[in-house]
Amino acid sequence: MQMKKICLLASLVLFSTSSTFADVSVPYGEGSGKVDYTNTNKYQNLEEPLPYGPLSFRLVGDKTWIADSVGGKLMQFDSKGKLLKEFSVLPAGAKPYELDEEGFPTPNILIEDIAPVIGQYGDVEAWWVADSTDNKLLKFSADGKVLARLQDPDYGQLYRIEVGAGGHLFVADKGTRKIYIYDSKGDYVNDFNWEWSGMAVSGKEDNLYRLIYFNEENRNMLVKTDLKGNVIKSKVIEVEMSDPELWWVDEAKGEAVITYTPLEGFEGDYNIIRVNLEGKVIASGKLPSPFVMNRFIDHADYEQFFIGKCNYADAPKGNFEIVPFKMP
Repeated sequence: MQMKKICLLASLVLFSTSSTFADVSVPYGEGSGKVDYTNTNKYQNLEEPLPYGPLSFRLVGDKTWIADSVGGKLMQFDSKGKLLKEFSVLPAGAKPYELDEEGFPTPNILIEDIAPVIGQYGDVEAWWVADSTDNKLLKFSADGKVLARLQDPDYGQLYRIEVGAGGHLFVADKGTRKIYIYDSKGDYVNDFNWEWSGMAVSGKEDNLYRLIYFNEENRNMLVKTDLKGNVIKSKVIEVEMSDPELWWVDEAKGEAVITYTPLEGFEGDYNIIRVNLEGKVIASGKLPSPFVMNRFIDHADYEQFFIGKCNYADAPKGNFEIVPFKMP
């Protein structure tokens, strides 16, 4: 009887700690509980009418975090899609943007990506935020207090960031075509060439995975490198791809996830593939293209997958949404 009670208790603990997620839907607009946007509906005479809204989201534990990229804040939602909290990443009293004499916005911030620093119990200890307006990286505590700032004059256009299990920060810069690496204290460690093709960090040693293109073979190679720059492994991906992006590598399962544009042309969907670490395709499918997002797909423990659903050109019509995606 005692053994049955122990087993039942273990089952209840397992059930209560498993993460589940629901759709998240946030209206467009300014202020609390909304995500801001920039488009010609809001500013009719924009010289550069490319629309913007949230550019990144992350799944951590049983929480969904959204970067309100234009509004300059982070928003946390529970497993039922309810807003729990939000905090600004702007200096006290600063506005997300200023309007000039003609009513055009000059942004004081544009959050390109966010990356969580995970504690030993799986909780979020801090956030790194990449702001491309003046190419700086800001570190915040989980409740929004500024902890650190990184800014390198060599930065060109910050795009994606990741934090490894070992605490290293990886910064992908489109302007310099490099990935910069810093330790948990923010000290520079190394940098590597980058081809705008995503990146992944895996393992306790914070190994870096990149895609490198070879003209001769019209293929991309999945390359695993340690922090010192030593190539640990490289394998050619067996699929021809255009504009590929590596999203993550699960070393336990021995696979990577890559999206790319079909060679015959882009018609609204990306191709998405799972490949093993030998470069062989495990499964393939289609992924609806979100309109203008940097990080448009994320996972919860490699078991649940969600994508961004948005059209910033139509805002304030519609909502910004995070919806489930069935991985092939």
